[in-house]
Amino acid sequence: MKKKKQLTKKQLLKKQKRLEKREFKKKYSEWVLKVKTRDNYTCQISGKYLGDADPRALQACHILSKENYPELMFDENNGISLSFYYHKNAPISSHLDGFAFTIWLKENKPEQYAYLVQKLKEHGELKK
Repeated sequence: MKKKKQLTKKQLLKKQKRLEKREFKKKYSEWVLKVKTRDNYTCQISGKYLGDADPRALQACHILSKENYPELMFDENNGISLSFYYHKNAPISSHLDGFAFTIWLKENKPEQYAYLVQKLKEHGELKK
């Protein structure tokens, strides 16, 4: 009978990191699919259907950044489907003009806007 090789502490940590990374990718892929499916594979600003286009053409974007709000990273209500242009380059892009995007969100997605405002209040970012 063969003896099982004991893993070193370093090897165990590497293995754990690989498992965590794989689990993160799985959760993130599920989140992307939920957001795009909810939005019917359509850019929410332009209204253009991108389900048949290159998968990179339509992006599931975080409204509140995953860096600042990690607890909302996999929250479907913190996501929106946008074409690459509206995500990164358009004048209304949240990356270029967060204020303009916020106004657009409030006018066009009031339930989602209210949900995120409530989350900010719970987080202590906004006064109640």
